[in-house]
Amino acid sequence: MKILVLDDHKSIVDDLIYELKEIMPDAECTGISEPAEALALIKDHSYHIAFLDIEMPELNGIEFAKKILAKDPRTNIIYITAHSGYAVECFKTYASAFLEKPIDRDELVDALGHLRFPVSNITDEMVMQEFSGNSMIGKRIVRLREESGMSRQDFIKAMGVSAQTVYRWENGERIPSMATYMKIMQVLGVDIDKML
Repeated sequence: MKILVLDDHKSIVDDLIYELKEIMPDAECTGISEPAEALALIKDHSYHIAFLDIEMPELNGIEFAKKILAKDPRTNIIYITAHSGYAVECFKTYASAFLEKPIDRDELVDALGHLRFPVSNITDEMVMQEFSGNSMIGKRIVRLREESGMSRQDFIKAMGVSAQTVYRWENGERIPSMATYMKIMQVLGVDIDKML
């Protein structure tokens, strides 16, 4: 999980990152106290969560949030401020939470547990590896095909695809589309629970 903390008071940034590391030791936290530096950073990086102070010189947190969301609309924005009067305006950016300083640990934990866009530790790379033919899908197709007594040639004919396509499915070079996956289940006579 990648987290950005932006507040023009470095001590607040340091304290919040300390708390976040206590709560989520595996999180990758970046703390910045200069809004201009943060603007340059978000051009090249995306974050799952951004903790933003509202009152900062040069650019306020709400305007900063709009810039983050324009690049990555699934970023969870959590505002941190000493002034509760900003709450209504903040939620116009569909914030995940609004925390008043000093930040209470229980409120921080609650905010992290109720994100607008929940964050998973499962990466795209992990999904691709798990569902590649060398791991799950390919092996399962082979196993279910063999359990049904169907040869590879029979399977190719029933699917109406080339031998190369089936080879790629079974060896992890390709993942069938959802529609194709449904046809595979039909041809093998299995339901989705057995297939997955």
